[in-house]
Amino acid sequence: MKVISIIGEKKSGKTALIQYLIAYLKEYGKVGCIKHAHELDLDAPIAKDTDRFFNAGAEVVIGASEEKTVKICGGKNLKELIEEIAASGVDFVLVEGFKSSNLPKIALNDFSDEEVSNIVKRIDFRGKMSEEMITEIVQIIRSLEDYQTFLSL
Repeated sequence: MKVISIIGEKKSGKTALIQYLIAYLKEYGKVGCIKHAHELDLDAPIAKDTDRFFNAGAEVVIGASEEKTVKICGGKNLKELIEEIAASGVDFVLVEGFKSSNLPKIALNDFSDEEVSNIVKRIDFRGKMSEEMITEIVQIIRSLEDYQTFLSL
């Protein structure tokens, strides 16, 4: 399983880039995503109710509809989240945020090497990207070493 973090300031294009990458990486396997959020805005009715159950004291709450399922559980660190998503059988994990992690990163802003470690590619992304650039990023991701989880040991 290949894991990479897409980092950048707010409104820098992280989510849009990840959407592009999902479409391209799906040709090579299953893709999962982890998004770092300082706050979760749970506006949909199903999400509001599941959040209410969690806040009432449930350890884990799963809200399900015919289209989507959302799981709410206690806060987990990035390693635990990657382990959990690995159990889903994905081949690629795209992480939005977590710039302080040791994961390989694609940076959409000009972070210094002292500020952020393990940047494998710096890009200037403003909502639209060429197919050549997306293809280059996909090749970078595919060439990463596999992430080692307890599942792969």
